[in-house]
Amino acid sequence: MAITSWKPIRISLLAVTLAGVLLVAGKLTFYPSTGNSLVTQFNFPESVPLAEWKLIKSAPLEITDTSQVKAARKYQYQKNSQDLAIEMRYLVNTIGDVEGMMKGHTILKSSAGKLALASTQAAGFHGILQQQNRLYLSSCINPRGSPTVTSEQFRYNRNTSDLQPNRILFWLLGRGNIQDKRCLWTQMSMPLDKTTPEDAKKILENAWVSWYGWWQPRFPEP
Repeated sequence: MAITSWKPIRISLLAVTLAGVLLVAGKLTFYPSTGNSLVTQFNFPESVPLAEWKLIKSAPLEITDTSQVKAARKYQYQKNSQDLAIEMRYLVNTIGDVEGMMKGHTILKSSAGKLALASTQAAGFHGILQQQNRLYLSSCINPRGSPTVTSEQFRYNRNTSDLQPNRILFWLLGRGNIQDKRCLWTQMSMPLDKTTPEDAKKILENAWVSWYGWWQPRFPEP
């Protein structure tokens, strides 16, 4: 009886194994070159709504690292004579280290302090930094999972969010890796000449919640 009961299970396992072999064989036959990732072209919209803020202007940002940064744009907003600048960069093959990104783009000067980790219930993790007369909020909007600041947080999101049937099929078809190492790196900042650092932090965090709420469902498709 015991041997007979195992037969359906063995047959099912063999069927799954055979299907996997056939899928991989088809992948290698029809999609022999996979590379690290295939990324569709993406352009940031010229206008993005931000609650309580008026868009003054937006313009493309110069891209210096084309291996990771595929698109970049800067937005400038105003509210009650206060100015808010937002820089967006679409990154691929990243480890999600926001402080390293800031240093790599010379936003974070060597004389500045470390990025202070903070979070909101509505918009995940973000980093806060005061540099000279300006306060910065920076975070990485993930393709799946909440926003992150450190490479450890980003890696956790990849390990817990990317192992899904659609991502496995994506890999089997030769369109990229199972782990989706892309990021919408968001950099918000405002001057401190008309407000205190404490009030500026509240303003930036409120804007960040609204900004993330708009972008999260619109993360670009791979």
